[in-house]
Amino acid sequence: MTDADPGPADTIPGRGQYTEDARRQRLTWLRERSGTALASLDTTALAARNLVGNVENFLGTVEVPVGLAGPLLFDGDAVRDSVVAPLATTEGALVASASRGARALSASGGVRTKVLSQRMTRAPVLEFADIAAAHRFTTWLRERRGTLDEQVRLVSRHTVLIDVDPHQIGRYLHLRFVYETADAAGQNMTTAATWQICRWLTDTLADHDELRPRNLLLEGNLSGDKKATAGSMLAGRGTRVTAECRLHRDVVATVLKTTPEAMVRSHTATVLGAQQAGMLGYGVNAANVVAALFVATGQDVACVHESGVSIFSVETDGDDLIATILLPNLVVGTVGGGTGLPHQRELLTLLGCAGAGGARRFAEIVAGFALALDVSTLAAVVSGQFADAHQRLGRARRVDWLRPGDLDAALLQPVLAQGLGDPGLHVTRVTPGPQLRGDGITSELGALGERRKVTGLHPLTVSWTGGQGAATTVDLVAKVKSQGEEIIAGIARLFSLCGEDLARAWDRWGADTEFADAHRRELSVYRRTEQALTDLLPRCHGLIEDEEREAYVILMERLRDEPSTWDGDRIEDALRAIAPVHGHWLGRDQELQTEGWLHHVPEPAHLAKARELWGALVRHAAAEAPELVDTGRRDILLALVEECGYWTQELLALPRTLVHNDFNPRNIAVRDGRIVAYDWELATVGVPQRDVVELLAFTVGPAVTSAEVDRFLAVHARAVAEESPRAAALVGGCDWRQGYRLALRQFLTTRLALYAAGHTQREFAFLPRMAETAFRLWHLEENRDGE
Repeated sequence: MTDADPGPADTIPGRGQYTEDARRQRLTWLRERSGTALASLDTTALAARNLVGNVENFLGTVEVPVGLAGPLLFDGDAVRDSVVAPLATTEGALVASASRGARALSASGGVRTKVLSQRMTRAPVLEFADIAAAHRFTTWLRERRGTLDEQVRLVSRHTVLIDVDPHQIGRYLHLRFVYETADAAGQNMTTAATWQICRWLTDTLADHDELRPRNLLLEGNLSGDKKATAGSMLAGRGTRVTAECRLHRDVVATVLKTTPEAMVRSHTATVLGAQQAGMLGYGVNAANVVAALFVATGQDVACVHESGVSIFSVETDGDDLIATILLPNLVVGTVGGGTGLPHQRELLTLLGCAGAGGARRFAEIVAGFALALDVSTLAAVVSGQFADAHQRLGRARRVDWLRPGDLDAALLQPVLAQGLGDPGLHVTRVTPGPQLRGDGITSELGALGERRKVTGLHPLTVSWTGGQGAATTVDLVAKVKSQGEEIIAGIARLFSLCGEDLARAWDRWGADTEFADAHRRELSVYRRTEQALTDLLPRCHGLIEDEEREAYVILMERLRDEPSTWDGDRIEDALRAIAPVHGHWLGRDQELQTEGWLHHVPEPAHLAKARELWGALVRHAAAEAPELVDTGRRDILLALVEECGYWTQELLALPRTLVHNDFNPRNIAVRDGRIVAYDWELATVGVPQRDVVELLAFTVGPAVTSAEVDRFLAVHARAVAEESPRAAALVGGCDWRQGYRLALRQFLTTRLALYAAGHTQREFAFLPRMAETAFRLWHLEENRDGE
């Protein structure tokens, strides 16, 4: 045996065995061979014994995220209802774009779909002595058509031979057998049926020298199996299905953010490009929907290449836009193959397509969502949203970002030693803790802006031995922060689907909002030593600020989840807790900004200068989420935006301080009976009433009265005044209620408008109640004399 020969140790163990023990043997063998831990393959939900015929040498499973697209209203032959489609994909913006297209189609009456035919082919090639023999055989075979049908019935009762199409090339004869295969995709059926015919031919012609072929191959590549070919596109292979919709002009404008004429012009230009490229058919990205639904429902993924071929077109008809798509080669089935696997079977059942009778419905669903995606993507290209939705921050260098496994003892030990003031500290163990409820809105937005690195909340249980030998185990959270620029880019990506006006306004003004430098700002807050602030913060065990790795991490105590109900006493407790911070820095706003530790603070005139942005947010929310911002609320907000050049001057003349700027129950906990506030990335300079407004909007509820608001304002003012004589003089020397009114205006026109616009793309469960409460607070101030 040479060094190059594989010995027994280099042979995959358990060949042909479908047991968990055999799977484990393979996993151990591969770990030893590769030196890779492969921890993610330790467990699998699939039983090896059930995978006979699906896979060989079963090792484990790979999870692909599944998102819901739709709903899409169908008016087809096999689908006449509203459908939500499970799309298995790792491509960001795909599900959102398909859902937007579905919304546009549904708002215009839905999509009409029809299966035109279903075919599956197999094409053996026969070699003869000469061209005359090949031609004689062709004539002989045509006379025995009925016998071929009999041979097919010997193999399958579901497979029907509908055509035999001979193609002679010299002494080679390619026979294209065309079958109908009911609800199966049919590759295996047609292979078995064709092999049966070939065996019959060989046996029958064994003694016929003038007709007997010299050689026979079961597949001569004429069928186009798993390949995109012009022959399959014209003659059909798989299910031939088409979809059509009529989009109203107002829907194109409000949902797709463009015009029918612009869509047609762009379509014409891109067809010319497709012709130059030699594209087979013409489409935008139907293959995305085909692949996503194939993976989700257990189709043969290798057939995506041919199944994704499409012909897409748009044209105007009066004021409307008509869009159509043809999928000539959609190779799908609802029985057999991977459709019997548990997850895939459940998703087929969700679509109403599982088992016999479901293939036509499934094909129409694929075509409908492919049309929805093509319409949405073309609109995104037309209006410039496509690049925005896929944008990624450019970097001039490679960055060694933090990865999940990096939060280990080697990384944490120097951080904890410095943070806890114990140079002799030695970390002995770091284990992941239980998953928390969520990473928070800014972390999610940052992940949209940059998906290549780890961010968010990572619970850890850390054990260490101190310099004096004492052993300690603590439950911590590593808060790995997104850069402010990534948050801004994430919001831009979200708003790219909200129309050109909002996307352009955010592009112009977003970089100067409160999100800039948010990653540095929160770390700076935790470095402060003022007791008024440290009493309110969670316990911080250490900070990481590594510009080279773009790593900004806070190691903080793990706080328990808080109940969602807030009564008056709890609201007062929270106001008293934040008041020392307000009182400590009240009137010292210039000092705060001069120190520089808050990093970016929007200039005072920014709110007025950026009225284009705030107006665009309001108009979009009113158009897309009228249940949140009806016409009355829209008019209130737009009037406030229009007048912001005046009332912001009054706001800026009032005493200002350090404000949390995100002070609501999502960022408040209780530790040892004391209020703790976290998530300080938006901390800035403002009137102290800004934090009061946000807390009340999230907690008091839409039935709040003026008397209750008065009480809360009085509690807060007294607590701020108690911090110092200077604070008391400033509180007593200004109209505290007017500060609250102006802060409420600021909250409504900026934060609430931002939430409402974002809600159209990313649902905020808290927002309906919060919005109703905020407008209740507004009306109470407008009508105080009459109450």
